Amino acid sequence: MGRAFFPWLVLSLNLVVSSATVSAETTDRPNIVFLLADDLGYTDIAPYGSEVSTPTITELANNGVKFTNYHTAANCAPARAMLLTGVSNHLAGVPNIPEMMSPAQKQQDNYQGVLGDNVVTIATLLEDAGYHTYLAGKWHLGSAPGKLPSQRGFERTVALMDSGADNWEQRPYLPIYDEANWFADGERTQLPEDFYSSKFLIDKTIEFIDSNRNDGQPFFAYVPFQAVHIPVQAPQEYIDRYMGRYDEGWHRLREERHERAAALGIVPLEVGKTEMASTTDWDALSAERQRYESKRMAVYAGMIEAMDAHIGRLVTYLKQSGQFENTVFIFTSDNGAEGGGAQDPFGFRTQQMVSSLGYNTDYETLGLKGSYNTINPGFTSAAVSPLSFYKFYVGEGGLRVPLVISGQPLGEVIDQTPAFA
Repeated sequence: MGRAFFPWLVLSLNLVVSSATVSAETTDRPNIVFLLADDLGYTDIAPYGSEVSTPTITELANNGVKFTNYHTAANCAPARAMLLTGVSNHLAGVPNIPEMMSPAQKQQDNYQGVLGDNVVTIATLLEDAGYHTYLAGKWHLGSAPGKLPSQRGFERTVALMDSGADNWEQRPYLPIYDEANWFADGERTQLPEDFYSSKFLIDKTIEFIDSNRNDGQPFFAYVPFQAVHIPVQAPQEYIDRYMGRYDEGWHRLREERHERAAALGIVPLEVGKTEMASTTDWDALSAERQRYESKRMAVYAGMIEAMDAHIGRLVTYLKQSGQFENTVFIFTSDNGAEGGGAQDPFGFRTQQMVSSLGYNTDYETLGLKGSYNTINPGFTSAAVSPLSFYKFYVGEGGLRVPLVISGQPLGEVIDQTPAFA
């Protein structure tokens, strides 16, 4: 296992770019698949101590390196700006997500919350080095002319411009958006009738890769998932696998994950844990409310497993098409788990917002089409276990996330002593 801070990952990508540039005439340059989860907590995947089944990511981790001390930004757009440019998000013009920019910040020309024209993306560098460059997923770095991913180095794109959206249909998830803004190759597009976000994004990634498979050029595929951003939604078959699993509540789950993470060497067992003020007493809830909260978390777990299953389809495609052995995989999250989910999903303000968008919070259909779901902040404390705080906070739970880098082109991977500094 290795240690890493954010610049290390950017440096690794830049080294690949440099290598690709130097050897642009060769045919053995590695493909790169960059898989970015959204709001995934430190122990939300099996290689880091989760009870959620993630066999594909586990296989990548077992054949690569897991970083135990990797830090990112506290929310999404700043992290994405740094990952794609290799420079500070402040220099890149993204001090915060554009939806939360203060009037004072917006007085600065370079503080608009969208990717500045003063930076170059890794996609541009790789495209210049002879790579095909593809994006399928959430962009959230600008939708004005000149800011689309198709104008920032990506050859083929299908991209969500907003901070999030529904996973089942083309619908906004917050009242600040009039619609869910999806673009394909620079033009507004409509989603298919059978849309589910993780499936659709992998479908498009495979389509893009396959369209140029026989021309001898390597590819860079950036797949920024919607999982597990609000609204938390998943196919019923994945939800069913976790029904009842969380009936003991968030305190027990937080302890279980810590114990498994310690057994895996991810964290020390004796590390101190801070109870967050937003983590309320599970035992004080009524039986009916516990049942509801447990299902909210079951949907969350199902959404993670569904993402892993679709990543598995991409891996299978690459193996069957003879491209797997020459591909480097990077898997991480943009920031820690989301802790802003409603303590009371039936409260007046929550219900007013949900109904205004045409959603419901019914137990029976939780996570399915038309359902608006989040996880309780109590379960967020388990998603980041044993860390404290979460997305939007500069505590460890908001900044420290999983990072897996895998692939035969990396050569021999040296196992390092894990650290929890």
